[in-house]
Amino acid sequence: MRYLKTDKQTMIDLSIQDDLYGEQLLSSLFLRTETKKGKQLMLYWLATPLSDMDAIRKRQQAIAWNYLPELPLDEEELDFLEYYLDYREQLSYKGPFLSFINKVDRLFKPDPSRYVITRGVALVMRMFVQLHKFQKELPEDTPALLKEFADSVRSVCELLDLKEIQALDNDKGALSDYMVDRYDYVFRQDKFVAIRELLELIYQLDVFRTAHDIAVRYDYCCTPTLTETMDLSVTGFLHPLLPEGQKNDWSMAKGNIAIFTGSNMAGKSTTLKGLASIIWLVHCGLPVPVTSMICPVYEGLYTSINLPDSLRDGRSHFMAEVLRIKEVLQQAKSGVRCLIVLDEMFRGTNAKDAFDSSVSVNELLKKYKSCHFLISTHILEFAEYFESDPSCSFYYMESDISEDRFICSHQLKSGISESRVGYWLVRKELYGE
Repeated sequence: MRYLKTDKQTMIDLSIQDDLYGEQLLSSLFLRTETKKGKQLMLYWLATPLSDMDAIRKRQQAIAWNYLPELPLDEEELDFLEYYLDYREQLSYKGPFLSFINKVDRLFKPDPSRYVITRGVALVMRMFVQLHKFQKELPEDTPALLKEFADSVRSVCELLDLKEIQALDNDKGALSDYMVDRYDYVFRQDKFVAIRELLELIYQLDVFRTAHDIAVRYDYCCTPTLTETMDLSVTGFLHPLLPEGQKNDWSMAKGNIAIFTGSNMAGKSTTLKGLASIIWLVHCGLPVPVTSMICPVYEGLYTSINLPDSLRDGRSHFMAEVLRIKEVLQQAKSGVRCLIVLDEMFRGTNAKDAFDSSVSVNELLKKYKSCHFLISTHILEFAEYFESDPSCSFYYMESDISEDRFICSHQLKSGISESRVGYWLVRKELYGE
């Protein structure tokens, strides 16, 4: 399985799991699993997006399926089952005679471990029966990943005498000490690895069910269209962490560079973060807050948004920006298909330097046709410099001053912004005019 290449800075910029800047984490949207191990698996998926079209599609289809079964055991039972499997007492079954001797011994010396073993055996049996029933009743249109799930269940069931387990599970009476000891040895010793594999399947099912419920609750799209071409478009998208925001449509209309302009506070950075976050989630195989979407399967995703200065290294913000751009361009030079997001390039220097530096970088970016670059800028002259360049497309966040009020619709439009509100904000806030 292939994974999307990325780095720590990108994960910080997109608030994947690191709350360095005190922002809400992207992972917080999905951590509603029924089990602790399911939560760990969801976090792993979010931290390790894929770059494998078939693997992503399998996840998408499984999550979108409307007939996902309930978990065979609840969270408390699964926690107990984990404890039982790791319990290392009394793994010495030698047959019915020794089982009888142990029973007699317990009449004179109570054994607290017996409860753990007896209940653990009963829970494993019930898990087997429920999973076996699920895999037998699958319809023909079952998604591929759930068919693989069912095949794994079937393989494990074949290792055991399932008919006997079903008969024992249906028996309302308590299991004999002999049967408890016999199956305890099978579950915790002989077939321990197989039982563990079944539990991992249950946690995977937990992730599917959680993601499906989130998609239904918030009207997320489970199956964005994946493509091997460079087509990239999205309708009705929102930043995942701003569910009440303005929905927008956007597409990479031409070339490999999209330049976003607009006044301060209009939402350029939020829009870039939103698009990058959605594309990240697509590569995790998880639902996304869009109406529809066409997305390439990228091999890398890198951002330069919240770059810190480095007092330890004596590095200025401008130098940090230069080195970060150099770092991400190494990926572009390698021929890897990447999405690269550059927010407000060269804000750490004067306007003339920022303009010249931005133009120079953009000339480099045009060469890397296997990559998409999303760039925001407050330097309108930079955008206008490339206005007729076929490698570039242009978008802006609509805003205006009306009746001495800042009006921002957060509507994304094609073209270059003509709005200049910085001086108005200074006069308003500092002079009270």
